[in-house]
Amino acid sequence: MLLKTHWYTRSLLLCFALTLGLSAMPGEAEVIIIGGQGLSWEEGGDGIEPTVIRSAVKVEHTNTPGGVIDFNSADLPNWIFPQRADTTLNIAVGAASEDRGGKITSPNAQRIRADLPNMIDNDGLTALDLRVAAGQAAQVLGIIIDLDLGARFGINRFKFFPRNADAAFPAPAFPFQNDFMRGFELFLNDGTDQSQLEGRPIYQTIALQSLNEESVVNLRVEPQYVRHIRLKSLTTAGFEIAEFQIFGTGFVPEARYLSDLMDFGDLALFGNLRWVQVSEGDEGRSSVEIRTRIGQDADPVEYNKIRPGERVFRTGGGATSGNRAGTTTSGDPVPWKWADDVEDAELKTLVETVLDNEELDIREAFEAFNDLPLQQQIQVTLEESEFNSLKNEDKGGIREDVTNWSGWSPPYSSSAVVSEAEIEDASMGVPIIAVSPRRYFQFSVDLISEEFKAARGVGALSFEVVTPPFAEHIIGEISPREAAVGQQTSFTYAVRNQSRPGQDRGFDRFEINTPLKAQAVQRISVTNPDGSVLMADFTGMSLDALPLSQNDIIIIEVSDNALVVGFPLIEGDGTVLKVEFDAAVLRFGTTFTGRALNPDASETIGQNAVPGNAVDLSADGFVDTDIQPVGTPLTGNLSVAVPIVRDLLVNLAVVPGAFSPNGDAINDATTIQYDITNIARLAPVKVRIYDLSGREIRRLYDGLDSSGRFARAWDGRDDGGDMVPPGNYLVAVSLKAGTGSEKGIGIVAVAY
Repeated sequence: MLLKTHWYTRSLLLCFALTLGLSAMPGEAEVIIIGGQGLSWEEGGDGIEPTVIRSAVKVEHTNTPGGVIDFNSADLPNWIFPQRADTTLNIAVGAASEDRGGKITSPNAQRIRADLPNMIDNDGLTALDLRVAAGQAAQVLGIIIDLDLGARFGINRFKFFPRNADAAFPAPAFPFQNDFMRGFELFLNDGTDQSQLEGRPIYQTIALQSLNEESVVNLRVEPQYVRHIRLKSLTTAGFEIAEFQIFGTGFVPEARYLSDLMDFGDLALFGNLRWVQVSEGDEGRSSVEIRTRIGQDADPVEYNKIRPGERVFRTGGGATSGNRAGTTTSGDPVPWKWADDVEDAELKTLVETVLDNEELDIREAFEAFNDLPLQQQIQVTLEESEFNSLKNEDKGGIREDVTNWSGWSPPYSSSAVVSEAEIEDASMGVPIIAVSPRRYFQFSVDLISEEFKAARGVGALSFEVVTPPFAEHIIGEISPREAAVGQQTSFTYAVRNQSRPGQDRGFDRFEINTPLKAQAVQRISVTNPDGSVLMADFTGMSLDALPLSQNDIIIIEVSDNALVVGFPLIEGDGTVLKVEFDAAVLRFGTTFTGRALNPDASETIGQNAVPGNAVDLSADGFVDTDIQPVGTPLTGNLSVAVPIVRDLLVNLAVVPGAFSPNGDAINDATTIQYDITNIARLAPVKVRIYDLSGREIRRLYDGLDSSGRFARAWDGRDDGGDMVPPGNYLVAVSLKAGTGSEKGIGIVAVAY
């Protein structure tokens, strides 16, 4: 277990060492644990409090958007669960708080908006008072009150009353118990996207009472999920509401938890993610969705001002120049500060003369901003406090930062669920999606219930982190980037190391993911920054007996989907690794992903290669179309295209074509081989053995396959386990995909 204080302390020491010019002392991967016996869920992981965008001009800092996470399970301390309704707890209380994120308002009676919170404050001495004033009409017919609970809840009861009407809220000084609402209509909305129209709830009437005679309205409804409530007055008689109460049942349908932003003090690599969970009620009616994102600055939210633009005319006024002292201009929203708020003199000048230059096209301004080194970009980036101090007309809105932060990952597979005993096991779980090393990390947990009594809770969640990384960037490319379907092709895989001298760890292994098993490996070379070359030539050598070693370069592993090679530690900036190998491609746009490895740091964590222009491959005889400078990331440079073919099932073969299953361990079985092309999703595949009369002898395989090379062994037995008579037999492989169905036929001879 790693406590937060541990890795924060380590990060500070690392930064201190680098400041002094000392070499960092990298250690092994560290395990981060939140929940269970690790860091506190309720404290968010002791990092930087997360930011939730509430509107275009408002954010909230909370770990629990909607405030519906339960941290206080008596049986499972330091676990999180969706909040369960207490039938005696008034859900309306706190709905309009920042923690909940709801609100109470009136769309057609602005005069009452300031008093509406009195209805949901759990105080029987305060009220929304709409009683008849002396000499005035009540003017209450048709008044609408809207309450947004901030999250969805299972609701089964509503209750509202004037002061001194309910025994639980005595108010003798306010004898208004008869000033209740004489007629009303109650509407509900479940808060789902499907029940919205242009972002506004579509309400359904749940109760209509035109002649109410009860001072305390106690309305029970069929249990249902609700977020938005509307109360409409159907009376001309004045009234007041001291409390509007809402009571629920079961678990909330959706509860979100956001971790703090975890700062590792330097660029970091991430390992496997895993968590412990438990279910209550029907397991099929609840789920857990966990996502991650990574970033390079401390705020995943972007605050924008309005960049000065053309002159505009104010209503009732004259022209303004669109500068800071002016009003609204036709400028664009931009994420940088006003020049006056920038401390660095050079950067201040940049904002004045370039970024906020009205004569400069906005695209050129953004190009100049994006070209700034990260630390300088941070110095001119608008912060929350500065955004809040802007005039309303100068606010350009708040949005997610998609430049310095990745988007949220898709939900991780349930294969990441482990037992409490396995929570620290680095080999368990699923890899965290992180293309490049980043300093900041955040995760979210969505607890989803589809039935009032069903829910899941999450205990410990853990992952590994390595800092500093193996390199600042690793650029990879493959050539050629076109190949024939299913045919062996000679590829060159090039990797360029981009590292920070004295900071990054380096790597001494590289793994290339191949669509099919590599059939041969030729030359492997390491070209150092000084031009010296370390070379090994494995041309013609069998890959059946590994490892193979030559000149300190090793072929470590060749599996069905990966090739792993080793070499002396690569740490110099600009070092290039090349691997030449033969493999086949079966699907259009196959990506040969690769990752650098350093077993001294971690046996499981790798650093992914980013596609780009790693090297000029024309020197190796390939056509290199890259015109960008070497070292530039380029999408697609690790992908290989193949012609789109109509045949989905190809290369059917029976090897050997004749066999003798007599138990002498010689030629006792045959293998049915086939390739499936251009199918991204799993499709049903059947392999059958027939005699020459067409009678089915053996159901050899029934399963789901996608693009790939497959081999199914037959031992000469029928479905009953008996040896088949000698003779010729038909082999049939059938595929049924969404794009079509295909069948291949082969023949095999059985002899004794």
